[in-house]
Amino acid sequence: MANERHTDYREWETDASTRQSVHGFTKYHPFREATSTTASTILTAGQGEIATNWVTNPRVEAALSTPDGFTATGSAISRDTGQQSVGTASLLSNPANSAAGEGFYWESPVVPFSVNPQHISVQLEHRGASAASAVKLEIRDAGGTSVLATSGSSNLATSWTRVTASYSIAGSTAAVAYRLYLTTQTQHNINFYADKIMFEAREDTTSVSTYVDGSFGINHEWTGTANASTSIKRPAITVIKGIKLTNESTTSGDILYLAFDQTATSSTGIPILPKIATSSEGVFETNYPLHFTEKVSIIAAQNTPTVSGVIWGI
Repeated sequence: MANERHTDYREWETDASTRQSVHGFTKYHPFREATSTTASTILTAGQGEIATNWVTNPRVEAALSTPDGFTATGSAISRDTGQQSVGTASLLSNPANSAAGEGFYWESPVVPFSVNPQHISVQLEHRGASAASAVKLEIRDAGGTSVLATSGSSNLATSWTRVTASYSIAGSTAAVAYRLYLTTQTQHNINFYADKIMFEAREDTTSVSTYVDGSFGINHEWTGTANASTSIKRPAITVIKGIKLTNESTTSGDILYLAFDQTATSSTGIPILPKIATSSEGVFETNYPLHFTEKVSIIAAQNTPTVSGVIWGI
């Protein structure tokens, strides 16, 4: 902005609404890390990525059953605990070696009607029993006959490989289901594994989200039973409302400086003395709601003292 005037100061200040002022803390960010004499950011405020995953057993932690939606096509499929990208298991496909296109598919719930375009994306990670041959990830119609989008050929390897595909549904398309297919690119009998399986439908972007399931940590949730329901990734902290921080050092001179919405220095930060004489030393805790919307920054006066605590927010 140009031509700022001192009379604009009201626009520079944050005036929280009544709703924001009385809003209970709904999010938290625990931390424990070493600091240094270079300022670091403990938390950057922002909602981050928001996403959903319609696959109800995406990391194949639960036993295979009809509600999973995993169906063999030209292969035998099973839950396998010998390989996994996350968790303790993955979905193993044993192709019949009769033709190309052998593997499995997963069918989505019906994507509701919308007058606006909708964008569906699929993703998973695959791994081969050996580094030979290839597979492909596809989005197909509910009958499995029309290929709507594909990842293209992806070589099998003895490490995990992420593949994605996306398809845009035209506005006012009738409500229908879609299928995610992972199948052999050509005829072969190389076993392959799939994990971190995700299907998402959204209207705001064609981009493929980062993988989501309810066991991925803070702000990730199952909508029902773990590994048997859909998943969501909630927004992260957008407003910093409180903090409790402990300087774990017992070395004299290991002062920490804490700052909000700016980079911490010895002149801009709140000093937090090391924990030496009493249990109350070394601890900084707010006892009334804050309202910061950018970041929490910290710097050490010397050495690399460890800092730990929790940030509260909405």
